[in-house]
Amino acid sequence: DGDHKFRPDVTQANVGDIIEFDFFPPNHSVVRAEYEHPCIPYEMTGKGKVGFFSGFHPVDAILSSPPKWTLRINDSNPIFFYCSAVGSCIDYGMVGVINPNATTSLTTQRDLALNSSYMLQPGDPFPPESSSPTSLSSPSPSTSTITSPTGQTS
Repeated sequence: DGDHKFRPDVTQANVGDIIEFDFFPPNHSVVRAEYEHPCIPYEMTGKGKVGFFSGFHPVDAILSSPPKWTLRINDSNPIFFYCSAVGSCIDYGMVGVINPNATTSLTTQRDLALNSSYMLQPGDPFPPESSSPTSLSSPSPSTSTITSPTGQTS
């Protein structure tokens, strides 16, 4: 409804569940992020990491059947994500998590987002004045399956 929030922003899911993201105005996306690196695509936070990106879904009005994007859950590891629309992550803290655990917090992720000096789209380079994350103490990459709005798995 134009307030730059995922609803819900915390989701518990079982292996095999499908999480559906419905898009509302004006223009939003879903990008996987690493914990403690909220506005950077997951794949840019370490070698061998595979993230996801829904693409942008511009919508002019609240629709009864909005554009959708789905994600299949293949393990129980926490999956953090953010919206990469201009300002959504760094100005509004538009972040969310699936399956947080005792060592991860959406509040921490949101605070870090609001204190970030930049956010990236998948494929964007790091700004010249910054350095890319070099070593992170995180679980091994999740094997979440990406499913397109048409239901095709990629």
